[in-house]
Amino acid sequence: MASNDGGGGFGWGFFVGGLLGLVAGAYLATGPGREQVEALRSQTIELTRPDSRIGSRARAAVQEGIAAARRRRTVLEEEVEASVPAPPPPHPNPEPTTES
Repeated sequence: MASNDGGGGFGWGFFVGGLLGLVAGAYLATGPGREQVEALRSQTIELTRPDSRIGSRARAAVQEGIAAARRRRTVLEEEVEASVPAPPPPHPNPEPTTES
C-alpha cells in the first residue's frame, strides 16, 4: 500500500511555482513593458495630431465609412417602405358607437 506521509507536495510545488512565475513575469515586464507603452503612446500622439498624414487619412476613411453607412441605411429604409403595404383607407361612414 502507498504511504501518504509527504502529503501536500504538489500543492506546495504549485504555490511556489506560481509565486516564482509571478516574480519572474514582473521582473521581465518592467523593461519591454515600458518600451511597449512608449511605442503605443507615440503612435497615439501621431494619430491624434491635427497635421498628421496618417491621422487625416484615418479620419477621411472614417468619414467615408459613415457616409456609406448612411447611404445604405437610406436604401434599406426605402426597400422596407416599398415592401410594407399601405393601411386600408378608413370607412367613409363609420357606424356610431354606443357606449353604455
